[in-house]
Amino acid sequence: MFKKAAIIIALLGVLGSGQTEWLDTGLAAARKISGAVPEDLTELLSSVVRQKQPERRKSISKQAYTGRVSSVSDGDTLHVTDSDGLKHKIRLAYIDAPELQQAYGTRSHQNLKRVADGENVNVTVFELDRYGREVAQVRMDGEDLNLMQIRDGAAWHYNAYAAKKQKKTDYAAYAAAQENARQSRNGLWNGLHPQAPWDYRREQREVQNGQGGGRKKQQDKEWFNLW
Repeated sequence: MFKKAAIIIALLGVLGSGQTEWLDTGLAAARKISGAVPEDLTELLSSVVRQKQPERRKSISKQAYTGRVSSVSDGDTLHVTDSDGLKHKIRLAYIDAPELQQAYGTRSHQNLKRVADGENVNVTVFELDRYGREVAQVRMDGEDLNLMQIRDGAAWHYNAYAAKKQKKTDYAAYAAAQENARQSRNGLWNGLHPQAPWDYRREQREVQNGQGGGRKKQQDKEWFNLW
C-alpha cells in the first residue's frame, strides 16, 4: 500500500510540475518500502515526464515573479526562492559566463555572487532550457544583472542565441556593453586571448573524444593570471 502511495505521489508531482525530481523522489521512496519498482511502471512514469516537459516549457513563457537569491552557482546561474517558497534554478538569458574551470570563471562567479547573493530580485522567465532551468532576465533594484555581467567583463553576450530571440532594444544595449567592456579591457577582456565559453566547451568535448586541445597551454596560462 505504501509503495503505491509513493508512486501516486510521484505521478501527481510529475503531472503538476513536469520535473523529474518528483519522479525520482517517489520511486526512491517506493524502493525503500518494497525494494523494487517494476520496470514497466518506471518507464510509464518517465514517459509522462517527457510528454509534460514541452507543455511546461510552453506554459512558463513570460512568467514573472519576485524572490530571494538563495545561492549563486557560477557567473550565469543562480537559485531563487520565490514569495510562495518555491525554488527556481535560473540561467541568465542572453549571456554566457566563463566556465568555472576557464580563465576568469571564478571571478565571474564572484562578481555575480557579491552583488546578488541573498538579495531580493524580480525575475522574468522566457523559457526552460534542456536542463530544466528557467532562462530568465533577473533585476535587482531595477538593475539588469544579466547586463551587469557583460558590462563588468564577467560574461559574453550570447549572440548566436540573442540575435534570434532577444528584444531589439535589449540586444543593442547588451552588444554596446560588451564592446565597451572589450575596449576598456574590463574583466575577462584583460586576457591576451579571451575564449568564448561555447568554444571552450566544444574544445573540452573534443579533448574527451581524443581530439583537439591545441589551445590548452594558453588557456592554463591565462587561468592562473585571471582566475
